[in-house]
Amino acid sequence: MIKALILEDEDYNREFIHQNLRLITAISNIFATSSGKEAYTWAKENQPDIALLDIELDGQKHNGLDVARRISQLNNEMYIVFVTGYSKYAVESFDVHPYGYVLKPIRITLFRDLIEEIVSRLEQTRQRSSGMLTVRVKNEIIHINNSDIIFIEAENHKSLIQTGDATVETRKTLDEIEALLGEDFLRVHRSFIVNLTKIKRISETHDRSYQIEFQDDSNIALMSRYYYPKYKELFQG
Repeated sequence: MIKALILEDEDYNREFIHQNLRLITAISNIFATSSGKEAYTWAKENQPDIALLDIELDGQKHNGLDVARRISQLNNEMYIVFVTGYSKYAVESFDVHPYGYVLKPIRITLFRDLIEEIVSRLEQTRQRSSGMLTVRVKNEIIHINNSDIIFIEAENHKSLIQTGDATVETRKTLDEIEALLGEDFLRVHRSFIVNLTKIKRISETHDRSYQIEFQDDSNIALMSRYYYPKYKELFQG
């Protein structure tokens, strides 16, 4: 569940942002307010993942920049995005390390792209920490324990996730999958990612490439000479 905070004192913009966030299914908890005080109180209690903050708040003691400084102390992994009609605040806001800026009038395509990028980063971080890879296959969502994965192979515009029990096909690319996996996995070929803990033997072939054999599995993966130095660095120093 991704939680989002909206602080915007213009009714139209606040509703516009809220409606667009609701279209992103991964964001399931949204709090929208025009009050800096309410924004801080909600952030303190709910620890949002994303905070979209208007900088200039008419008639309020503290502006959105002040609110950002306070809520960033609650969660330094929060993605802060400033929504403003003025670019003059860019330098002043560096101390809260905002992820981005949305300039008014808001351009919907740029706004959606930015939020989806943040959501993707959040999901990647959570999958890496969960020790589980989640993929969509047709109308199903399949959860695979990382420890069950032997290797992943790219073939015919699909990725084949090989486990001890089955092969799961997904349209996720190897690049996308690599970003979701932890340190036990290594890209060894443009078409292969392997689980380092499952390797039994690596043999050099006649063309200066390598063949990988696995424990308790008869499948073979390939390692190219271009990726071998990274493997050597990890295991041979």
